[in-house]
Amino acid sequence: MSLTMQWQQPIELMYRNDSPMPGAQFHSHAFYEMYYFQEGECNYLIGDKLITLQPGDLILMHGMTLHCPNPSPEKPYVRTIIHMDPAYVHRILQPDTAAMLLKPFENLRNFRISLSPGDQAELETLLGEMNRLYVRTNEAGVRVAYDRFVIRVIELLHLIRDWCVAPVNEREHRSLKEQHVQSVISYLEDHYAMEITLDDIASALHLTKPYLSNLFKDVTGTTVFKYLYNRRINQAKMMFRLEPRQSVSDVCRAVGFHQLPHFSRLFKTTVGESPESYRRRMLQHSAESGA
Repeated sequence: MSLTMQWQQPIELMYRNDSPMPGAQFHSHAFYEMYYFQEGECNYLIGDKLITLQPGDLILMHGMTLHCPNPSPEKPYVRTIIHMDPAYVHRILQPDTAAMLLKPFENLRNFRISLSPGDQAELETLLGEMNRLYVRTNEAGVRVAYDRFVIRVIELLHLIRDWCVAPVNEREHRSLKEQHVQSVISYLEDHYAMEITLDDIASALHLTKPYLSNLFKDVTGTTVFKYLYNRRINQAKMMFRLEPRQSVSDVCRAVGFHQLPHFSRLFKTTVGESPESYRRRMLQHSAESGA
């Protein structure tokens, strides 16, 4: 969508993206994310939460949590996404101000805000202005336009802080199907490091295996074990980031894999590099940062 800039963007905007998403795509990242759902039908998996979105919902994401949208292919899927490097916010603002504005991401973690029509209108206006400046930055390479864009992002963070002060309606009126899937996700979150079979899950939740499998795929867009494997791989990534001196074998066992070749193969398929290569890169990053 945008042209390559001459400087790295610490804040990126994808405005009213309506690209379809073929299949469930699990991912995680080191930056924070603001995800604004504008049109369509979508179930969103974030960590151990299943969220049924409504247009006007804004999600604040702590990026390292595994997340995956599952929009309905029958309707347009429109969303605006902002990726933000929290270290950049700390660099451009006073420490107290930066800590205050990032607090919702760090304390609430993966929090859904259901905006009122008035708040939606205010956000839509601000996003439109942000997009105008962001497009100008990318098309013309105008650095001052990007600086003005960043000012609008800071304004949005102030709005979010105000929205997080008021009680938030989490829309707990879920269907029975959604309740069952949430129970499966919660079970996997509690047991992902153990050896798990479909029989174990079905027995614990008093569901039949065919019903459980079909229901999970229908609501989330993925299978129970694809979700489980992605959860384990994401946990391994976090362990390598936090303690890169751990061996690959130790991390493999800690996240629930019992065969190192299986772990290595899935890790490389999911992350794009071997666990040993990823571990070395995190170790180098730790050494360079003085950790």
